[in-house]
Amino acid sequence: MSSIARLLSILELFSENKPFLSAEEVASELDCSAPTAYRYVRELVESGLLVRFSGGDYGLGPRIIELDYQLRISDPLLTSGQPIMRELSEQTGFDVVMSRWYGSGVVDTHRETRDASLHLRYGRGRPRPLFRGGAPKAILSTFPKARLAALFDQYADEIAESGLGTTFAEFRTALMKIRRDGFYLSKGELEPDVSALATPLFVVDVEEAIGALALIVPTSRLEFANIERLVESTKDAAARITHRTRAALEA
Repeated sequence: MSSIARLLSILELFSENKPFLSAEEVASELDCSAPTAYRYVRELVESGLLVRFSGGDYGLGPRIIELDYQLRISDPLLTSGQPIMRELSEQTGFDVVMSRWYGSGVVDTHRETRDASLHLRYGRGRPRPLFRGGAPKAILSTFPKARLAALFDQYADEIAESGLGTTFAEFRTALMKIRRDGFYLSKGELEPDVSALATPLFVVDVEEAIGALALIVPTSRLEFANIERLVESTKDAAARITHRTRAALEA
């Protein structure tokens, strides 16, 4: 790993459970000397990516907020998708969430809210479980066999707990059904009494999704909803987002 990669990997050490780190902790995590760790965090402080507190610990800096703003106004999927998500939310009366697959995880990137009383545990930027909920399963259903096999080797226990199967054959079969259907309806997998109807989002590679679009529905309202119409509307919105995003990238 290059020195630049090691330096940037420090940002990955921060989490919801570990919002502050000392230089000594950084040295231990990176298995490097204390002087090297101090040099790394000093460079990150100078760039605004970290900030030093009076007690000597470090936390994420204001440059992170600036980068998030830049991402929100420049990401073609977001800029193309927000108006369509707003339209879908108004049409159905439900919240709409866009999620993205980044590296080896899923995060929500935007939410159109219709029900202010609906408090979701996962919001923009907070990593979600890989195998629970509508969005991850909709995305995973498009992955090629080799990629799914690698994930199964690494996360077999989590996959079994999610109900996707205890063997790779069962895992792949479950995802192939979701792919054929073109959507997945989760019920209470992430939040009690909350369901999500998710469909994959494609941009460049039509075979492998980079994200998902999901309607967030209180489970108690499902029995009164026209599921087929909701599925059709969500798929149509996802297709329109894909078309607009591709057009924006080609312009």
